[in-house]
Parts: sequence; C-alpha cells; structure tokens
Amino acid sequence: MRLDNPDALKWLITIYDICIVNRCGASKWQMFRNYHYLNGSLPATARCYVAVYQDKPIAFMAVVSIRMRAKYYRVSRLVVLPDYQGIGVGKRLLSFIAELYTSQTKLPFYILTSNPQIIRGGMKNWKITRFGHASKGKENSRINNEIRSSLSRKRITVSMQYVSANPQKLETRQS
Repeated sequence: MRLDNPDALKWLITIYDICIVNRCGASKWQMFRNYHYLNGSLPATARCYVAVYQDKPIAFMAVVSIRMRAKYYRVSRLVVLPDYQGIGVGKRLLSFIAELYTSQTKLPFYILTSNPQIIRGGMKNWKITRFGHASKGKENSRINNEIRSSLSRKRITVSMQYVSANPQKLETRQS
C-alpha cells in the first residue's frame, strides 16, 4: 500500500495472521473515542486506520503530519477495544504503520504515550527520546486545551521514535 494512494483501502497486516488493516475515515473514531483519554475530535488532517478481526473493528490509529521546522509523523490516537487489549494488537499495528510511513517517506515517526504496554513492551525498533510529564502547552490550540482539561497533565509520558528496520537512513527535513 502506498500512503499517497487514498483509493487503496485494504491491505493485509500480519497481527498473529488474523487481522486486516483498512485506511478509514475519521468517522470511525466515534466507535473508539470512549476508550481513549483524549476523546475529543481528531485533527482534520489525520490519516486514520482500523484493524479488523472477523469483520469486527478492534483497533484504531490516527496519524498526523507535523510540518514545522522539522518534518515528521506522529501518532495522534491509538486505541484497542477492551476485549482485545493485552495481546499485542496495538503494538503490532503501531509498528506496522510506523514502518510503512518511515520506509515510504524517510521521515521520522513518533508516539507520545503513557501506556505501559507500549513503554515497557520490548518493542523492537523503538527508542525512547523523552520522558516526564506532558507539556501543558502555552499556545491556545485545540490539542493543548484538551490536554489541559484532561488527566494526562498529571501522567508521566514517554516519547518514542521508530527506527526503521530498513537500513536506509531517515532524514529530519528542515523547512
């Protein structure tokens, strides 16, 4: 699957040889939002993906492109429904999408999380780049307002970067 081909909606991912990952619209977030601490709306530019098991959506991921001085991709949301948590679906989906993005764009890919399964999950190709409390954010943006009003301000969070399994060097493109 190519990132720049929005018509290619279905492609296989081997999550224990049982799941299919589809590119989906942001409307699919409604099914998962109650299971995430940032349950507000998604960024308008988010690319969304859903993992499906036996025709049932079980995990959701939204990725945003950050274009500031440095250019990179960041996970906006990653949610696995409760009945499917703890068996590696989220970690496998995260690594699959990260590899897809880094191999095709050569740009870095990050996640900011407080989920212990991801932080201590022994995930190959991920390195910790920062840990501490989530920033309160000084700007009056939608995401900063969501963080200020959520409990995430009090959580210890970790930023992690995906290091591609491909030997080609990733670039941090400066604008």
